[in-house]
Amino acid sequence: MVDNMSLDPALVLLIVATPFCLMAAVTDLKSMKILNKTNLGLFLSFVILGFFLFPLDQYGLRLSQAAVMLAAGFVLTSLGMMGGGDSKFIAAMAPYIALQDAMGFLFLLSALSLITVAAHRGIGAIKPMQSSLAGWKSWSTEKRKFPFGVTLGIALFAYLCLKAFRG
Repeated sequence: MVDNMSLDPALVLLIVATPFCLMAAVTDLKSMKILNKTNLGLFLSFVILGFFLFPLDQYGLRLSQAAVMLAAGFVLTSLGMMGGGDSKFIAAMAPYIALQDAMGFLFLLSALSLITVAAHRGIGAIKPMQSSLAGWKSWSTEKRKFPFGVTLGIALFAYLCLKAFRG
């Protein structure tokens, strides 16, 4: 573990997590799946960088958050309440969120859920857009389901931006 005060953990995590957030959103929109390599990449990035960014006790706590969320996600997935990719992405993103920020993150996620569902449905209802979206599963064959990876990716990105840039 390195004590480097010049590194802002939130900014480092934002830079690392952003491509995975984007991949989760795009692949979920396009194929209604969040790929295992996206989830694994997001998690392993934290495992490696987190060791250098956080004190050992906080690092361990954040990793345990991932284990708890993975277990909860497996239960919810087995009950048919959410997709497996969503469950794994939630577990992978859990260490990026400080435990003391969990409630605030849930409020952010709730607000973004409403916004992303409305935006997704609204975009799908625009007649000129429908032909362009024909190859995107979330707008063509799976119109009743919602690609929650969009919301999850945006929520993690927004949370890390708030942590890194709020001054």
